[in-house]
Amino acid sequence: MNRLPLIVCFLSLAAGAQEVEAPATPPATVASEAPALQAPGPESPALQAPGPEFPAPESPAPEEDTCLALAEESDPDTEEVLGTLRLSIGDEHAFAGVEFEGLERLSEEQVRTLARLHAASPLSPEQAATVLQRLARSGLFARVTPTVRLAEHEAPKLVLTLEEQPYLTEVEVEGLQEEERRELLAVLFRLPPRIDSEEEGPRASLRLEVEDVRVEIVTRTCPPPWPPRGMLAHFEGQEFHPGFVWRGLPAALERGLDELRDEGYVLAGLDATLTAEGKLVLRVEEGTVEAVEVRGVEEAVAKQVREVLGITPGEVLLRSDLRRAAKRVEAELPFLALSDVEALPAPVTRFMEERGEGGVRHYQPVEEPSRRKGRKRRHDGDEPSWKEQLHQWATASGGQSITTEERRVVVHVRPRGPVFDVDFLPMHTQVTGFAPGVETTLKLWDAGNRAHATLDAALLVPLRLGGQRLEGDPEQTARQRRLNWLVGAKLQLPVLRLAEVGAQLYDFTDTFDRWRMGAFDSYLYSFLLNRPDSEYFRRSGYTAFATWRFGPRWLTGVSYRRDVYESMESFTPPLSLFRRDSAPFPNSRVDEGRMASVVGRLEYASDAPRAKDMGTLFRNPEVSLLRNDWEWPERTALRSLLTVEVGDPALGGDAWFRFWKVVSDSTLYVSTGDDHGLRLRLRVAGGKDLPLQKREALGGWSALRGYGFKEFRGDTSLLASAEYRWGLLGAFLDVGSVRRGEAGWMDPRLGVGTMLYFGDSVRFALAWRADERATPMPEARLFFIRPF
Repeated sequence: MNRLPLIVCFLSLAAGAQEVEAPATPPATVASEAPALQAPGPESPALQAPGPEFPAPESPAPEEDTCLALAEESDPDTEEVLGTLRLSIGDEHAFAGVEFEGLERLSEEQVRTLARLHAASPLSPEQAATVLQRLARSGLFARVTPTVRLAEHEAPKLVLTLEEQPYLTEVEVEGLQEEERRELLAVLFRLPPRIDSEEEGPRASLRLEVEDVRVEIVTRTCPPPWPPRGMLAHFEGQEFHPGFVWRGLPAALERGLDELRDEGYVLAGLDATLTAEGKLVLRVEEGTVEAVEVRGVEEAVAKQVREVLGITPGEVLLRSDLRRAAKRVEAELPFLALSDVEALPAPVTRFMEERGEGGVRHYQPVEEPSRRKGRKRRHDGDEPSWKEQLHQWATASGGQSITTEERRVVVHVRPRGPVFDVDFLPMHTQVTGFAPGVETTLKLWDAGNRAHATLDAALLVPLRLGGQRLEGDPEQTARQRRLNWLVGAKLQLPVLRLAEVGAQLYDFTDTFDRWRMGAFDSYLYSFLLNRPDSEYFRRSGYTAFATWRFGPRWLTGVSYRRDVYESMESFTPPLSLFRRDSAPFPNSRVDEGRMASVVGRLEYASDAPRAKDMGTLFRNPEVSLLRNDWEWPERTALRSLLTVEVGDPALGGDAWFRFWKVVSDSTLYVSTGDDHGLRLRLRVAGGKDLPLQKREALGGWSALRGYGFKEFRGDTSLLASAEYRWGLLGAFLDVGSVRRGEAGWMDPRLGVGTMLYFGDSVRFALAWRADERATPMPEARLFFIRPF
């Protein structure tokens, strides 16, 4: 008989076979090599039986094609499981049946049920390929090795040698806390998708008859390709359920290691041992740092970077540690810039199985070079987790500044070049009208962190809009429309702990009311309602200052101020969007002349960053230099300011400026949850022989809310505030009193109110006074900046 056609037919369902020795059969049996087994494609020739002795099996019904196609889809895991086809060619060419070898825990009946294979049914080559695919995709077998024997005068048989996946009876995890242990086991022993459903779901096939123009849609369901839940090891309800490891331990261990690293254990390690009794021992190493390396700067600066990082060799490294370290470097070492480097694809970790004596198996991780696109093992029906998608989005640029190499943390930095910044200043006051301007800053960084220079300048131009003027005083009108300008220079000397030392020259419109209301809110309500809630004066002269920082929390400084003060009056008519017909907002006069004083300050902020810029361009002795964004802290924090100012003619001022003043302003934040907390403030200020512009006053927003602006004036004031926030809502209470010279302290006044928050700083406030002049109508404002 000519065997060539028969060989060609069987080659159509096999690919990649290795050469094997021919079995000891009669001389008519011939051994041949063939490629590894593949499901036949639509163009593969069908195997036809030449004689009636072994009739070909019946073709599957047309509606079965969808299910067969499902089983025959290309699957990398199937290709790993299916073994090399060993083909023995004889005279016959039909499969009379299938035999199984190598079964240990599974019975032949269970395997036939899983493959949907009848015991006595003959098989066509296409049906045999489908059976192989079903077994390989079931995940119960580590290896499926098919052998086809075709001996002369005997029915061909398909012999499948099956190697079962490990069967686990118990799992022990070393190196993790209980909660992390449960999460790891849930990922390790993940069940196949849709395992709870008995059917995979509806499948539709389309039948079209052109002559009759009839379309028929046949809908049916396919049996699931997965084994029953009871056969598989899984973790459910805080308990481990014994069973076969679906798709094997190496794949499960890869998932487990990926989960550990996704949870933030960047250097995590994992290995396992499986005993002959089925006990799996997992050893987890969270991953400790061996060394920290800084690249791109000299060693003296690299040492500072390592100190700021907060990553110590010998400690467990978390991904959150890397994020916090990057923020600290940017905040505390502003003369350095993190350099993004093209991150090489991370190596792929595989788990290799080593079999020891007594049936013990060891699984050790082995790193392999990664493909450019990377590879993370994912199975049918698995969607990328939200953590994976977020990580892909965060690293989409491909650049990283803090990387890991083996067990070393590598920080890539470079000296920062000059930084030039321009900000718009939309000043609007009752004494200047609209005076837009710009503020510019040029920072020159020293790569050796020895001395950093900053140059500041500001220019504001009062515009002549709306016919504003001072009735009968054109000269004063012209003086108030002079340009407002400031220039300054300062140095930062880290070796001396000098945060700044420098000087400023200026001639501009100034106020001492910034502790009450932020500049933006004051300008906004001056423009909208003719209610700036600030009093202004002209100040020209110079200031020299020096500020030291002893650690990130403490600051001390001294400044010398020599200024000429001039009173300013409110223009008429008011330049405002609403209330144009109202009277000009009152602006009190000041004691004019040349004032020379020395200001000393001491500040504390438990949550202040180490390298925060000192204050604002327009320095104020009653406002903190450790200015924060005034957001609600994530944890309890304390911020405190103490300043002492002494004015004396001996310092270079006029004889009538002889005074002293002390300001103490402290705020305590008690966090009780996300966007929940208590804010407490205590401010005490006062002095002796104070000039008019230095005197104290209470009343108005942030300074006894609900009362009129500076309704209570004196030489000493005491203000206490309490504010509680419940997410979007808040309530506050203010208590204040003023000492009026010889008249003594007035009776305390109480103000109450409520707030609606649109963020940490943006809020809508309602305030009522609680004295004999109280009314149901509250004061209302929308604020964007917090003064405390």
